[in-house]
Amino acid sequence: MLPELKHSEPYGRKFYKRYEMKKWLSVAALVLLCLAPVISAACGGEEEEGEEGVTELKWGVGLPMVGYYGAIVGVPAKYAWSLAVDDIGEFTVGGEQYRWKLIFEDNLATVAGGVSSTNKFIYEHHVDFMHQATASPGLAAEPICKEKGIILDTSAADPENFTLDTPQFFQIAANWAINIPPFFDWLSKEHPEVKRVAYCAPDDNTGDAIADAVDASALYYGLEIVAPESYPVETVEFYPIATKIMTKDPDLALVDPSVAEIMWDMGYEGLSATPYWIPSVGEQVGWDRCQGYLIMMPIPIGGLWPEAEALVVEYEDRYGVELTAAPSAFWGMNIIYVLTDALRQAGTVDDMDKIIETMETKAFDSLVGPISFGGEALNGVGHLAIWPSPIYEVVGEDEYRVITVYTPEETEAIMNKVYRAD
Repeated sequence: MLPELKHSEPYGRKFYKRYEMKKWLSVAALVLLCLAPVISAACGGEEEEGEEGVTELKWGVGLPMVGYYGAIVGVPAKYAWSLAVDDIGEFTVGGEQYRWKLIFEDNLATVAGGVSSTNKFIYEHHVDFMHQATASPGLAAEPICKEKGIILDTSAADPENFTLDTPQFFQIAANWAINIPPFFDWLSKEHPEVKRVAYCAPDDNTGDAIADAVDASALYYGLEIVAPESYPVETVEFYPIATKIMTKDPDLALVDPSVAEIMWDMGYEGLSATPYWIPSVGEQVGWDRCQGYLIMMPIPIGGLWPEAEALVVEYEDRYGVELTAAPSAFWGMNIIYVLTDALRQAGTVDDMDKIIETMETKAFDSLVGPISFGGEALNGVGHLAIWPSPIYEVVGEDEYRVITVYTPEETEAIMNKVYRAD
């Protein structure tokens, strides 16, 4: 069980011991960098000529490729990144033609994997840009990329991970800390009967990020967290967790449908919701039982973003799996569109200061409409891509209703209120 929520802490759980460990591991990453063989002194890598007159820009992409996270994050995202690069094709920056060259490495969703893959990207592949999926590899890679002058993008990190001391560090993917607070804002208005909230999340960095957002949002809107449960990532038996949550009699359960199914069998009649919807679980549990289930993160369903849903069809035709089967695939795909437009607007691919300035001050084309970076009120630097915040309801077999959509401006305003509350 997670530590009891302390109302004197504005961010809820706020990492506790893990946060201190992450700070130490960032230092460890620098030590390992010093020990790494200095194969190249390049800062940001070398450009390569692809087709005649087209320069390849190398993008190092660290993804978890094995185990549970490999199945629901890394492998689907790898396919999505490849599809997005093909969709973008050649693009023009400052009058020159470029094309992305993706280089994938397994980051294991761990600090050690982040350090190892980052060193490979820099010293073996000489990449120009880097992404590290999930916060542990991203935080480990940050000081290394800063030393080498490489723009680094990550995912699942919290706002305070981005500071004035990390100017090259960004987060483009949709994020729990940003998109969960608007759900609670909607909940407080549309379901005032909800007073008691339960949730369960994996006992790792991703679970920490979800817990932080839920704790802070519940606190701001005056809701009681009655069951903050955690479980090892490899867990397949959720009966004990579901049983424990049921004893707390919640009005809202933020749980996976596989947990909700057990609760429903026990007579649970409250609201059920998730920040990471995987349709295959709906098939497993039964679409009829999932009707009314709420989803609170942006994914291409319900007719909200036609361009994105067209790519869903292409993705399924090409790879034989659903793009919506893993939200990380859609979030990762959008990273490419945003950075590509950032380079176009900056008019350069190698002036990192100019690119950073452009990312901090402009809006960029994406699959969900214009996206810009915000969060300055929380961390002094921003660097958090602010997505719209839709709320969906399952209404049938792979059918969804869009209940409401908070604009990026509304999303950021609510996020600021929630995390800056005294």
